[in-house]
Amino acid sequence: MKEIKRLSELDEKQVNQSINVFVEGFHNVFASISKDKEILHKLFKSSFDYEMTYAYLQDGEAVGILSLADYKARPLKLNKEIFMEIMSGFIGNLVYSQICKALEKPHAINSQEIFIDYIATSPMCRSKGIGTQLIEFVRDTLGYKHIALEVFSKNQRAKELYERLGFKVTNVKRDLVTIFQGFGKRIFMRFDS
Repeated sequence: MKEIKRLSELDEKQVNQSINVFVEGFHNVFASISKDKEILHKLFKSSFDYEMTYAYLQDGEAVGILSLADYKARPLKLNKEIFMEIMSGFIGNLVYSQICKALEKPHAINSQEIFIDYIATSPMCRSKGIGTQLIEFVRDTLGYKHIALEVFSKNQRAKELYERLGFKVTNVKRDLVTIFQGFGKRIFMRFDS
């Protein structure tokens, strides 16, 4: 059985599975905070907005995650207390404030647009249509006229998936940080219903 539910509707085991999917999918992006996946799990479990984040469940197991941002808020607000346990002192405060600035600014422009902030599937379930089903869920169920997202140019498989689903490139940004980290340019894409 396959279903998509908000994190707020899941039991503790499924929430933990969902956060593990996120950490596994984005550990390279957040490696500057910690390379330890258990620490990242603890941080992100306490930082996600459980109403803005969905899990893809397959036979009751969370194997995909999708977080949405609207024009008011984004789904991830770092828990400062836990963050400072990970990175204490002046550098920790500096990194925390910089990451929070980046995570606070909403991507969506208006109430008719939703932004897919994060989407990931567990490694054992990649290339099995879960990402497609999560995006179709947003497109077909939530009723937004416009769906936007960002993908790194080095993630060609994801970019091709989004293009197959009808997303068009709206902007490409050269970001020295993402280029230096090996992710490439930031590609912004949009689907209009």
